[in-house]
Amino acid sequence: MMQDKKALQAGTSHNLGQNFAKAFDVKYQDKDGGLQYVWATSWGVSTRLIGALIMAHSDDRGLVLPPKMAQRPIVIVPIWRGDDEKKAVLEYAESILAELKTKYQVIFDDRDQYKPGFKFSEWELQGIPLRLEIGPRDVAKNALVLVRRDTMEKQFVNRDGILETVTTELEKMQHEMLERARVFREANTFEIDDYEEFKKKVDTGFLMSHWCGSAECETKVKNDTKATIRNIPFDQKKEAGTCLVCGGKSEGRVIFAKAY
Repeated sequence: MMQDKKALQAGTSHNLGQNFAKAFDVKYQDKDGGLQYVWATSWGVSTRLIGALIMAHSDDRGLVLPPKMAQRPIVIVPIWRGDDEKKAVLEYAESILAELKTKYQVIFDDRDQYKPGFKFSEWELQGIPLRLEIGPRDVAKNALVLVRRDTMEKQFVNRDGILETVTTELEKMQHEMLERARVFREANTFEIDDYEEFKKKVDTGFLMSHWCGSAECETKVKNDTKATIRNIPFDQKKEAGTCLVCGGKSEGRVIFAKAY
């Protein structure tokens, strides 16, 4: 479920048979020397999954990446006002960089030509999970500021044990992002048995309703509401019911939703 409560088909697998092979004249030589059309499959894991990641988690500031999907999960932004502060701040920040690089790929943004606010916005736009801000006061306190991209929560953390602190925070962020998406999906999933109510709630998320199995009933739902059957759950609860459309027998609920 995306944030607008529509469904997005993810990485589905298909046995394409020889249809595409015949359309594009793709053949192979068999053991007897003859030419045969190939049998093709499609595993469906492509840029669609990147789109799903973006639409499920991101916000008006830009991309929000789950830590495990971020090639560079951390950015360090050293902050100074003049040359008298620059040396101490950079030395302190570089020591943190060296420690974190033993486990992670880290961005070190020490560009002179941009102000801190510009840098913050740039890395937020790109969805970098953790931002570490280091200024002269942090150096004096043996500390630094840690900001999570998903919550924009700012924490003041100790310099000592920074690798463990960052690792814990990334793991926590990964878990909480997944859980938020699950909670959102469950909060916007409804069991509906009345067709008129179904039509009223079709824009509110996933609707779990009984279906008799006929293409005619599915087509009517699509024509009436633009919703289609998105999924027959693996853990579908077997329960006797009546089809949302025709009233025929049904053995369980399927998931209807509008989709892209």
